[in-house]
Amino acid sequence: MSIPRYTDLDTVHARVWDDIETAAQDPGHPYRQLTFGTVYEETPDLRTVVLRAADVDARVLQFHSDRRSRKVEALRENDRIAWHVWDPDSLEQVRLYGSATVHLDDDVADSLWDAQSPGSLSVYPRPSAPGTPLDAPEDGLRPAVKNDPITEEDVAGGRQYFAAIRTTIDRMEWLHLHPDGHYRARFEYTTDGREGTWVVP
Repeated sequence: MSIPRYTDLDTVHARVWDDIETAAQDPGHPYRQLTFGTVYEETPDLRTVVLRAADVDARVLQFHSDRRSRKVEALRENDRIAWHVWDPDSLEQVRLYGSATVHLDDDVADSLWDAQSPGSLSVYPRPSAPGTPLDAPEDGLRPAVKNDPITEEDVAGGRQYFAAIRTTIDRMEWLHLHPDGHYRARFEYTTDGREGTWVVP
């Protein structure tokens, strides 16, 4: 199968954001599960998260997390973040940089909570915080959320531990490992708009 080669910066930019917007709605999209990076105690910290919402015009990506988690603690100390995704089929890598805000009991958090299925919220009713030491391997979930169907009532108690993470992007790096030669684009966002340029891979 022939792999397209993109030579127009506007096309690349639109393609990346179209994929991000699609991934927020499509669980099967390769951009749905991304690596999310924070800085914790002056050390880079990475984990995979599920993209739950995207606003292309505002350059916003959102996901949810347990408010007791280390990533939330990290973001309270340093709001700088990075995203990374690799699509093995198209041979494209995207890196996004920006800042994050943590939302607990406001409209942003309420809206994201309400938009999720009970199954995707099943981790939140557990009484122990992520990272709590255990004597044996277990998930710490309550029995009510281990059997289908999981209902809104089953997960309602987890709302107190839920956090929405809203990230705003100020730089994008796109890399295409094309068989005819690798190439890369960079996009910077300012209050005046967007500036894109080709850079050495």
